[in-house]
Amino acid sequence: MFKLPFGCLPAHWGLAGKSRQIAQAEYELRGAILDLKLLEINHDDYDKDTYRKKTWDIELKYEHITEATYHRNLTTLIKDEKQKALAILELDHREGKVSELEYSKSLATLKDEPWVNCLSMDFGGKTALEGSFELDWNEQFVDKLREAGYTGPTPDIIVNQWFMEECRNIALEEFDGTGNFTPDSEANLDAVKRWSDDSKGLPAGKKGYR
Repeated sequence: MFKLPFGCLPAHWGLAGKSRQIAQAEYELRGAILDLKLLEINHDDYDKDTYRKKTWDIELKYEHITEATYHRNLTTLIKDEKQKALAILELDHREGKVSELEYSKSLATLKDEPWVNCLSMDFGGKTALEGSFELDWNEQFVDKLREAGYTGPTPDIIVNQWFMEECRNIALEEFDGTGNFTPDSEANLDAVKRWSDDSKGLPAGKKGYR
């Protein structure tokens, strides 16, 4: 369909400046190209970040980008690095790029909160009592243990002595007064070698295990 050139229309002869640019764009363009052109004409009305967001809004509206890309783009506008990292982590979790465990640990770490989790339990020994636990934790958890009085040359040793004491306390509580928690069981829990023969520097009740 033939259209007269914009300048040939008497209705537009009195227009000038931005008004003329908008009228010409609306006469000649359609869809995403029109929306982007109008945004460009009015760019002085927006700061840099708002202009970028409105550009992505248009691209999303006309499905030139996916919703996932749109939300990724929005994270680039976040100034605070911690908030930006949290936003990206949430997107990674939503899109299945990180496991539930990775998400939980990273979220706690970004929020500067202590985190510990049992990754696996192996009871493949000769008896049901022969087994092992695999733990994972963040630095904040180790710092919390240090504040509570646990000490050791490495984070592994600090977490290990906490875990051994937790197991001991659970066993003592479970068998308290029943007569089933034998002296041999008590001795086995105490048999873990200490990383330092000198425990005088440790808070009361704390032991540094190897």
